[in-house]
Formats: sequence, structure tokens, C-alpha cells
Amino acid sequence: MPIRAPFLRITIVAVAVLAAEGPAVAGDRLEGWARRGAVYQRTPMDGGTAQACAALCARDRQCRSWVWTRPGLDGPDAQCALLSSAPTPYRAPGQTTGLGVELVRNIEEAATRPPTQREIDALRATLTEPHK
Repeated sequence: MPIRAPFLRITIVAVAVLAAEGPAVAGDRLEGWARRGAVYQRTPMDGGTAQACAALCARDRQCRSWVWTRPGLDGPDAQCALLSSAPTPYRAPGQTTGLGVELVRNIEEAATRPPTQREIDALRATLTEPHK
């Protein structure tokens, strides 16, 4: 079954966007951003840093993302929240968030494999032109 030009254009655009932004890396941090929900552990960190919070997440297989809160924003100590999912980040001055190692590994694996037939069918279903 030949792949039509619109499908190919969508694929090329998606690959170009991913290449331009680069793959997600567990050490990537969004400063001034946080995530809501899915918190399964919150730890006060006397003198803790965002890097220390990321390290806590990296040691926990359940952790998919983390949020570090500076001291004084949510109590006297810095706070580290570990999340079991990676909700969409939102602007939050005084906070920093990042992805967990396991989630990044899953993203990288998915980005390097060819699309499944189910994914191809789903992409084709989004085309506005009839396709075969």
C-alpha cells in the first residue's frame, strides 16, 4: 500500500520538530514551571536543590516527573514532590520541574522505532483528503 504525500508531509514535519527540539533528557529542567496532581511523595529538603530532587526521582522507578519548590514558597524548607505521571507543566515562579529517567527512556525508545500499523492508520484517519 503506497503512502500518500500528505501522510509523508505529516511524518516529515513531526520528525523535523523532534529533531529541532532534541530528545527529552532526564536532566532537563523547566525553571519557573511546575506540575499538578499525581504526587505520591512530598519531601521537605532543608537546603535541597532542584538537582537533589531530580536525583530522588532518578532513584525511584515509580517516578515519572518531579517538582522542586524553593524554600519559603510552601513552608520554610525546599520541597521535592515526586509524581507518578507527567502532567502538563504550568508557569510557577519559584518552582522547577523535570522528567524521570524511566519516562525519558520510554520516550527515547518510542522516538527511535518505526510507527506501528495502528499508529499509521490513526495518522491516515486525520487526513482531510481521501486515502487508500
